[in-house]
Amino acid sequence: MNNNNMEEVAVYVGLVWQLTARLDRYAIPTYYCDDAERFLGQRPMLVSWEYEVDAEAPTVTTRDKGFVPGTAKPLRAEPVNAGRAGLFRLSTPRDLVSALHAVIFDASSEITVFAVAPGPERLQRLVSALSGPTPPTLDDVLEEEGVFVDLTIGSDFGYHDSITVASRADLRHRVDDLAADSARRISEYELRLDDLATVPDFLRALPALAGVVLDVP
Repeated sequence: MNNNNMEEVAVYVGLVWQLTARLDRYAIPTYYCDDAERFLGQRPMLVSWEYEVDAEAPTVTTRDKGFVPGTAKPLRAEPVNAGRAGLFRLSTPRDLVSALHAVIFDASSEITVFAVAPGPERLQRLVSALSGPTPPTLDDVLEEEGVFVDLTIGSDFGYHDSITVASRADLRHRVDDLAADSARRISEYELRLDDLATVPDFLRALPALAGVVLDVP
């Protein structure tokens, strides 16, 4: 949380986690690969392609930039990182929060989550699809079961938040149900605001607002 990004971030975390339930989740925190490595405590799998959404563009078509060459802030200046993006495993919602922690203090930050069937063979196909000589398609990356979620959060004035979801399956009813559940939890949270007198009170209220518990897969 900061002066610009407040309780809505907890709602976004819950939506991303619930949309990708029962799948293995892998994320690319755009640009700040080294910071994500530090906050997540894991080495990334380096891939060639990352997804880009321009939340400030005026139409759905112009917002969706598709797969673009990976980029990473050259903190370690390792040649192997040039033109690469870092793919990280998200085991719990806390990992998603840690990935957000790495990127959120920029003017606009973006994390892309690829949720796929569990297992090392499926992970290998995901990494291969993101590492080829030409940009993949979402069909290539997601296959039959996968769910794609791009979360963009604007921090500076003039920048916007965006959640982009894609899957071969029809997720409309699921998205509608999650949106309705989020609205209910937001209303319940707002009714409790006068009781949140301390920071510990506030922190205890966030799991109910998000609909997830940070350390529960």
